[in-house]
Amino acid sequence: MEIWQTIVVVLFLICCAALLLFILIQSGRGGSVAIFGGGGSNTPFGSSTVDVVTKATWWAGGLFFALAILAAIVFADTGPRLNQQPGAQIPGQVPGAPAANSPGGGSIPSNPPAAPLNP
Repeated sequence: MEIWQTIVVVLFLICCAALLLFILIQSGRGGSVAIFGGGGSNTPFGSSTVDVVTKATWWAGGLFFALAILAAIVFADTGPRLNQQPGAQIPGQVPGAPAANSPGGGSIPSNPPAAPLNP
């Protein structure tokens, strides 16, 4: 499982660097300049061309979110796993001491005596 975590982290860092680069090299939209006659196009709804940097930014952003979800799955804590042989010692258990859940062992009785009723 550690190899998958390493692979996801490396891919995530590469994606972050690429996304940062793509965002920084994009040109500004200049939406307010089109009102004064500059930067607009002759089509009624404006320019519809999308340059390569914008497409690469969208793909890198999608990959960023996909890797974030994958990292959450890979790094998820599934809790402790005790895949041990019967009779094997559990970490933290004193050798030779009865287990807490075994009959006659442990400090908490499973059926405490009933309290006497006072009429």
